[in-house]
Amino acid sequence: MIEQLLPIHPKLVHFPIALFTTALILDILSRVFRREDLHKAAVVIYVAGALFTPAVVWAGLWEQQRLNLHHPVLEQHKLYGFITMWSSLASLPMLWFLKRTSFKFFRTAFTCLLLCMAILVTATGYFGGRMVYEYGAGVQN
Repeated sequence: MIEQLLPIHPKLVHFPIALFTTALILDILSRVFRREDLHKAAVVIYVAGALFTPAVVWAGLWEQQRLNLHHPVLEQHKLYGFITMWSSLASLPMLWFLKRTSFKFFRTAFTCLLLCMAILVTATGYFGGRMVYEYGAGVQN
């Protein structure tokens, strides 16, 4: 049964990418159109992306071990994956505190955080893409 799900990391990895990117787009649109509901949706989607990243990182580490992969580009991919995961998870209590104390500052901090997460997830994806397309990591013959 589990063999049909393999490889699992590529199937999961697109969720945080899409969630963080969608949250950023919604937050920008909420500022442009002055729509609070779009901002609230961006916050919920961001939290979902942050909570989903550990599953994606775990799946990547499991795939690396299962396939016995070792490569310098993989180390870059893992580094950015860990930075993305820990940054997003660490931001959750910070965002909760900011929202309770200063909503105006929260909006600015949240937008900046979304930009940073978009950059991190893009860098992580870049190195993951290089692993697959340039070096064929995880690709079955």
